[in-house]
Amino acid sequence: MKQIYHLVTIQLKEFYREPGILFWAFIFPIAIAGVLGLAFTTKGVPQTRVAIISSSHDASGLSAKIEKAFSNSSGGNSDGLGVIIPQVLTDEDAIKALKRGEINLLVKEDEKGNLEFSFDPSNANAQRDYLLLSNALLTMQGKEQSSSSIRRLDSKGTRYIDYLVPGMLAMGVMNSCLWGVGWNLIEMRMKKLLRRMSATPMNKLAFVMSFFFTRIFVTTVESIIFLTFTFTVFENAFFGSIPAALLIFLTGNFVFACIGIFVGSRAQSAQVGNGLVNAFTFPMMVLSGIFFSYKNFPDIVLPFIKHLPLTLVADSLRAVFIEGAGLAEIIYPCVFMIGIGFFFLGVGLRIFRWS
Repeated sequence: MKQIYHLVTIQLKEFYREPGILFWAFIFPIAIAGVLGLAFTTKGVPQTRVAIISSSHDASGLSAKIEKAFSNSSGGNSDGLGVIIPQVLTDEDAIKALKRGEINLLVKEDEKGNLEFSFDPSNANAQRDYLLLSNALLTMQGKEQSSSSIRRLDSKGTRYIDYLVPGMLAMGVMNSCLWGVGWNLIEMRMKKLLRRMSATPMNKLAFVMSFFFTRIFVTTVESIIFLTFTFTVFENAFFGSIPAALLIFLTGNFVFACIGIFVGSRAQSAQVGNGLVNAFTFPMMVLSGIFFSYKNFPDIVLPFIKHLPLTLVADSLRAVFIEGAGLAEIIYPCVFMIGIGFFFLGVGLRIFRWS
């Protein structure tokens, strides 16, 4: 027992003597919990939006009904499950908002007052919005409730899987590059390989470029396997330009590889390395709308979220896959990502530590 006591003491002292480890082990998780808590904890009840098709018999009247149905109590309906905010949109704008994940439910009213609800039944949030809205209208109108019907939105481009696949593809590129570049650099520094390589006649620019080309090869193979599976099993949508998708893919690899070089530029321990990689990947996976629309976050942070690298890649891929975008539509996000990449690359090379 005495030997165990001394060995445990040695390991604890080694742990607490590294300030970086203390930060990533204790302070960083608290900071992340605080940020996510502020992002997801809202006052009152949750708010979601539905689209009222402008070609309805009385779109403005239906909008007023919905607003009245959810104004009976402070902050929402009486059961406190949530608030539905109506938006009057054209058919084209409503489908576009649905594809972008901004809304989950479409409502249309005919001349007899009958309602038609359109949503993807495989989307749990859409089912929730439908039940919440139909229950609120039924409670308000009572016996005068008109009949309603459901139209399944299960065609390509309107399904949740079509929204999810481009986001998963973007997240895969990010994780592959940040872990494949950043963690590899940290591991090479821990094994003293960087010091040995720097003493050779190796061209340092070639050393940096090798990581980029390696990631291109690896992410290409990973993406082909992933897309082959999704196209075969789910037959997900692809309406856009293949050159545009390839340009986004290459640009995404570049920006995330550059961030990986920055992440791996100085860290010398596994704990710090894990913390640094997670400091970049985890917040972006939550904020960038991979699994749900980032429009659910407060408006004040949306300009920042829209310009995160993962958001730019995911939104651009969705524009190509679902909306049929071409090269012209994705030039701005690609140029912006290249600028972000060069910034992190320049800072990373300037502070890079070979030992």
